[in-house]
Amino acid sequence: MNTPTTMMTIVAMLMLTALASPGPGLAAGVVENPILLIEGSPQPGPPQPASSELPVYKPHKGSTPRGRVDGPVRGSGGDEVALQVLAPDHVGFTMKKDPALCWYLSKVPAQPMEFTLVDTRVIKPILETRIPAPARTGVQMTRLKDLGQTLEPGVQYKWYISVLVDPESPSRNLIAGGTIERIDFLEAMTINLAYVGARDPVSDYAEAGLWYDAIAELSGQIVAAPTDRIL
Repeated sequence: MNTPTTMMTIVAMLMLTALASPGPGLAAGVVENPILLIEGSPQPGPPQPASSELPVYKPHKGSTPRGRVDGPVRGSGGDEVALQVLAPDHVGFTMKKDPALCWYLSKVPAQPMEFTLVDTRVIKPILETRIPAPARTGVQMTRLKDLGQTLEPGVQYKWYISVLVDPESPSRNLIAGGTIERIDFLEAMTINLAYVGARDPVSDYAEAGLWYDAIAELSGQIVAAPTDRIL
């Protein structure tokens, strides 16, 4: 993953890929409003011209492979549900202590949903909480700030979104997840001085290897301007 990758291509691949992978069986209490729908998906229309200004993601020097768990497509008879996290296939980085995490859902499920955060230094999850199913399909956002959770610098965390198809049989649950790590304070300050604010923040974060911050910034811009086809 040392070659710069156009973020638009990666996100499109994540949306379209649904591979079966095992994940944890999870449970806990309910959180009121931890998710936000990212609206403004492009509508059918004439193709947009290619732009040299598209954000280019350069993986962080500390990235390691196998950072994502893909959710299998579950259901039958036209009732399939696809769940994907907007995470790279390696450890993704953030400079935020309580970043926003984005994920995609193809169909609003009838079953309850759950968010889980695992500190890789310990076995037991540090956060397991029920989240309401979104009102609509598409890209969603879960903010750790809304869940009262922060990340320590230099620690790898696994995060999972789950559809609890059968709480009594965790192997049947639909689960997707990624890996995230917060960079330390000095590196964050260096990035702030060198990149952020000089151009578009999405491009700055992407070039600095801060996958989660770039995706969250782009998602926030889409929410603010849902009819902007370029976004």
